[in-house]
Amino acid sequence: MRTTVIWYFLSLMALATGGLVAGCDSDAKIAKSAAGESCDKTSDCNDGLKCLEGTCYKSSSTSNGGSANNEGGDGNTAGTTVVGPKPPVLGGEGESCTKRADCEDGLACLSQRCQKDGGTMGMGGEGSGGPTLGGPGETCGLTSDCGPGMACLPNGIAAPVDVLAIGSNSVGVCTLLDSGLAPSGKTCGHECIEAADCCELPLAQQTATGAASCSDLADLVAAIPNCATAVGVNGVICLAYSAYCDDQCGKKGPWACEAGACVYTAKCTKATQVVGGCPAYTRGGTAIPACDTKTSKCAPPATEVAGCTTDAKCLNATVADHPTDTCTADECVCDKPSGGCYRKCSENTDCANGYNCDDTTSLCVPIGGCSTDLQCIQQTRDIRAVCTDGTCHVPCAHDIDCNPGGLTNGAFSAVCGPDKTCQALGCNSDDECVNQPLAGGLHSFCDTPAVGTATSTPISAITD
Repeated sequence: MRTTVIWYFLSLMALATGGLVAGCDSDAKIAKSAAGESCDKTSDCNDGLKCLEGTCYKSSSTSNGGSANNEGGDGNTAGTTVVGPKPPVLGGEGESCTKRADCEDGLACLSQRCQKDGGTMGMGGEGSGGPTLGGPGETCGLTSDCGPGMACLPNGIAAPVDVLAIGSNSVGVCTLLDSGLAPSGKTCGHECIEAADCCELPLAQQTATGAASCSDLADLVAAIPNCATAVGVNGVICLAYSAYCDDQCGKKGPWACEAGACVYTAKCTKATQVVGGCPAYTRGGTAIPACDTKTSKCAPPATEVAGCTTDAKCLNATVADHPTDTCTADECVCDKPSGGCYRKCSENTDCANGYNCDDTTSLCVPIGGCSTDLQCIQQTRDIRAVCTDGTCHVPCAHDIDCNPGGLTNGAFSAVCGPDKTCQALGCNSDDECVNQPLAGGLHSFCDTPAVGTATSTPISAITD
């Protein structure tokens, strides 16, 4: 029995040893990757293939003595030409894209479609050593997809510049940050630069006189026996000729140019439109008041201020902005410019929202400035707003900060000025005023706007 057991174990060992030997001598091989399949090294690929970028690719041997057989490791690659990864397929005209670099050379990525380059600012490309960058209006994923001086904004919508560098790789549009232009400090829309500019027949007067020019008026005047006594239509014709036409207008000088507006300054004696009266319009179509014969000026009749002249006069007077209320003792103050009596205030909280109490007059007046940044933030609803010298400003870093719709959408009108606040672009010459004519399409002038003193109407205190 014991002998039988020993023989049994010896037999098992022999079988196992034989199996191992047979396994080492077997022709079975580890499976390797074919062309296009994954790999970690060249020895993972079938013969004649090389492992490049994690994929097996075909290779061919040259006459440099190298073997195409990959058995036993990576081997010497000298003299071997590797057919590597194919270059990316670039989009042709009309095909989809997310940035300019996705399109064939010469095509721009506009609205996520490769289109012919219409002179945009794309950069890079073949032979430049860098990626092809998008120009204004081209599709992008990040600001780095756009050329210099541009940012990738979602759908081309402007944003504060401090967040432009943050990209989400969503589809956006390359947008210019700056225009390279400076504010001129001048504006269009002026009726005149000098008094002589006012010597021009208004369009409305052409209808009233039946004349389209001073030459027509001259012919009509020649047929009138005496312009000094002419009335009716003849009086209008004679007045128009003397007020607007070059020879008469230049000699008499009835006009002045004040703050870009024509003002009729000649003395008048008659309240109707005849010689000695006031013409109906300025060259730009502004109505001119009839003659005030007391002052001999073409202005509304002078009237005395009705109402109070002192605070004491307000006792028992009607409150100006509350007709059903009457001022009691020490309740109202007199606003001398208007002659109105208003309930007085002693502190800002006595006034309605948006008004402060004027310490000098004790009247509630509109808030015209600021003392803190928070006031400006509330007024402008912009967290960037600051209070500088009593005035609210929204700082800017680029022109795009002043144009929420961008610089190429047809609504560009402001630039970031030297003081880093938004300012109107303005004009430098009259020729730049073609889009801002006067009424009827008349030519307007480019000039420095006049700085006037704004007046404000007070209101009564709402509490005390």
